[in-house]
Amino acid sequence: MLLAAGCLAVRADDGAAGHNGLPAGVPYASDTDPVRITAVNFSPSEPKRGDTVTAEVTCSSNAAAVTVAVGTIRVLVPKKAPGIFRTQLHVPAFAFYSSHQTVIITAIRTDGATAQRTISVDIR
Repeated sequence: MLLAAGCLAVRADDGAAGHNGLPAGVPYASDTDPVRITAVNFSPSEPKRGDTVTAEVTCSSNAAAVTVAVGTIRVLVPKKAPGIFRTQLHVPAFAFYSSHQTVIITAIRTDGATAQRTISVDIR
């Protein structure tokens, strides 16, 4: 199950926890630091055709947006908290797509700088 805890993160430049109010796992980053994707989680971990998949992407605090692309389909993942992006996606029940998919996750900073992570998903 994908859950974002309401705990506080450690600010990367001072080592002290609790004063910047970031969710757990979200590293502090200034507007000029590189944007980073630190974790990608989805449930169920072995999706089947017709399933609804819950996905969460954790990024550095300077991520303004996250997109997920599968083939030619790209969706914007809603921001739930600084550095936390979460969505639910429906896997088509029909075999329009191959059972093996490459998913490209892109984190975007306000000035357009990006970071990408690619994962492979097998649909049962």
